Amino acid sequence: MATQRLDFLVFYRGNLVTGFDYIYAKRHEGHAFLQYDDKSQEAKDILDPRFDFYNPHFNEAGEPFNWRYKEPWLDMTDKWDDFAPEVLSYINTWMGEYRGPSYPDPSLNDEWGVRFKLPNQREQIIWGLNAFPANLQAFVAFLSEFRE
Repeated sequence: MATQRLDFLVFYRGNLVTGFDYIYAKRHEGHAFLQYDDKSQEAKDILDPRFDFYNPHFNEAGEPFNWRYKEPWLDMTDKWDDFAPEVLSYINTWMGEYRGPSYPDPSLNDEWGVRFKLPNQREQIIWGLNAFPANLQAFVAFLSEFRE
């Protein structure tokens, strides 16, 4: 069986009052990265080609060096072929939406979603409000395993 591929993944969780935490994962031009952003940071556009982290960079002489980025990120290049099928094993079992009752006080709502794209397919979004797939916490725990 062929390994399932993944171009990118964005996972978010929070609400409109407190804000959202984001996890971004992206494979681009032979390298891959993972980034965790908390509620204090603005959401990023995963489709922006400038939203890309990688090392090594190369100087004019062709010598490699590690670029110092202003924000933390994890190099997933060597892990992507294991990471992608594991991510997809979770989300391939999920329905398109999990809509639970909404609280009158929006700060009590628990909103989440995952946006992802497979090669040569349209991007997909799965989301929920106060309702969750049974393995959502295991999925979040898996994504959190890569934090340094």
